Amino acid sequence: MEYVTIERSVYDAMVATLAECRSILGKAIRRLSGNERQEWIDNIPTQSILRQSQLGMTLLRMEGKISYSIIEGKVYYPAEEIGRLLYHCKVDDYE
Repeated sequence: MEYVTIERSVYDAMVATLAECRSILGKAIRRLSGNERQEWIDNIPTQSILRQSQLGMTLLRMEGKISYSIIEGKVYYPAEEIGRLLYHCKVDDYE
């Protein structure tokens, strides 16, 4: 086992940055989950949000795990569906 020693100020800055990231992620998840108006998000940003490859997104669609719409050859996902998947992945347990 290796140990790394850092200054307390560096450690505190890292913890503060992680807390800020957690807060931003929590707000994004709540926004996506509780979105009242129907907002549709393109495939590429959805892949980033859900950390899925193109094949992973195809499998989610084929297995009926996410609803989607194809408009002019492009795949779009309802924001509430993305939020639902994030919630079920327990991402918000880290808030």
